[in-house]
Amino acid sequence: MNTTIERIEVIPIRAPRKEAVRSGLNAGDPVQASEFGIIRLITRSGLEGLGEISITFPRIGHSLCHAARTLAAPALTGREALDAPRVLAELDRILAGELSAAYIRAAFEMALLDLAGRRYGVPLYQLLGGRMRTQVPLAWGIYQKAPEEMAADARRAAEQGFHAIKLKVGRKLEDDLEAVRAVADAAGADVPLRLDANGAWHSVAQAAQAIEAFANTARIAWVEQPLPRRNLEGLRLLRQRSGVPIMADESLHSLRDAYELARAEAADVFNVYVAEAGGIQAAAAIFAFAASVDIPCIIGSQAEMGIGTAACAHLAVHVPNLPYAIETFGPLRYLRDIVSSGAQIANGFLIPSEGPGLGVELDLDAVGGMEAL
Repeated sequence: MNTTIERIEVIPIRAPRKEAVRSGLNAGDPVQASEFGIIRLITRSGLEGLGEISITFPRIGHSLCHAARTLAAPALTGREALDAPRVLAELDRILAGELSAAYIRAAFEMALLDLAGRRYGVPLYQLLGGRMRTQVPLAWGIYQKAPEEMAADARRAAEQGFHAIKLKVGRKLEDDLEAVRAVADAAGADVPLRLDANGAWHSVAQAAQAIEAFANTARIAWVEQPLPRRNLEGLRLLRQRSGVPIMADESLHSLRDAYELARAEAADVFNVYVAEAGGIQAAAAIFAFAASVDIPCIIGSQAEMGIGTAACAHLAVHVPNLPYAIETFGPLRYLRDIVSSGAQIANGFLIPSEGPGLGVELDLDAVGGMEAL
């Protein structure tokens, strides 16, 4: 079977969301639809591999698709698809210095691993070395809105079996406290609450005041990214002042970031993303490093659609240490997904497909309806 890459297709899509994304990062600019991209690697023998460019921030995905089509695709066409390290090394060379290179790299790595799994007839988690578990518990996420609406979301999430609830904070403190009380009452004492500020607080004093007020209101599992990305010293001080664990998110993209956070003693928990890390294997490396310094991790989400979610699912069943529910439920955010088969979300769990590679198949009708001209 000839596995030389004959053609690379990059398909920009605009996927309407069921509800707009509102957080501490974009309170005045809610995300109504995700601008993502699909990567299709097709070999001379007709074998195909699929990847997904996934990034929540608006109006970025299509520019990444342009870079993938004009910079990456011409350079990778004609290369041996099963030599993924060589292909990715060339991609790294081409995209060196690009701020969003990790998102493009992650999509191409997905496609290469998917193709290899299809070639050898094994699920992707087997290419990673096997699986530790067959399914992974999920947390549900709630955007900023009226407290009664957030409470209704929490009640539904608990009824559907989600194992934790994450809600966005970073507005006026009194508004946040009202929302936290409403969600805690609706979810019940057995469902842990995670608070995500997206770096909205700009001083240690402001963040500490808010965290103390939250801790006096409900049982909080952790507070995610209370301060801006580069303020590692502030995060360390918050850990010392607060009895509530601190999670790093925006401060953590790469393995180097993980090292810097650990050295600064700036986080109790890491939120690791496949897209931001630059791929499944890069994310797995962060998990391995974190385990060596006794920092637990979860897998976060760029609200990936079916291809990206499948990649996260295979990573999630593979990594040895995964003590908490992950947040990769992206397909539930959209009016329609782009795959007709793939990972399943059922009763609060994420379950990877047992099909070869990622185990996904494109829904061409859905893709055609979302394709951006």
